[in-house]
Amino acid sequence: MKTKFYFISLLFIFSRCCDFYSTGLWFFDQPTGEQNLLYRLFGLGWTGLVFSNILISILIIYGFYHYNFRYIRERLSTHYEKFTDYISARYYNAPGHFLKVFYKTPTNKQAMKGHFGYSLIRMAIVGSFLATIHNLCQFYNVPQYNAFREMVGRPLYVIYGLVVCSWFYFQYRLWRHEFMAARKEFEKDSE
Repeated sequence: MKTKFYFISLLFIFSRCCDFYSTGLWFFDQPTGEQNLLYRLFGLGWTGLVFSNILISILIIYGFYHYNFRYIRERLSTHYEKFTDYISARYYNAPGHFLKVFYKTPTNKQAMKGHFGYSLIRMAIVGSFLATIHNLCQFYNVPQYNAFREMVGRPLYVIYGLVVCSWFYFQYRLWRHEFMAARKEFEKDSE
């Protein structure tokens, strides 16, 4: 568990450094092209971006720490055959509320914090590497990437879409893992 925590945390820090490096290549010459919301909405300069990203990165690593060392998957009193009922019971203490996970804060805050810590760091790694690739290809004027940009129009929409999809993928993967572990526990108890 510790090795995985350190490896993913270091991978996250490396991916954030790559993103900072690739952004810094052209940020000083043309900051108006920066797509970071902290710059566009709040006008934070380079120093503000560095400080805010360090703070956000610390919070993300703390969330991942919480998942690895503080979060304990509680056993549910009832066995659920359906995946969606299990997740609903995990978050809202009752089956039949699965769709609420997409728009309502769960009542089980421990499960929410643990799952958030697991998925957020992975999503940030994916997003950081995608931003790095985008920035480097744009800075070095890579012809294949320019063709891709012409084809899609706004590559940032594709990048944001992939980042959001990665969130759902990692969340689903964690849910599936916990569901299967709970199933095995139930089968073992019923023997």
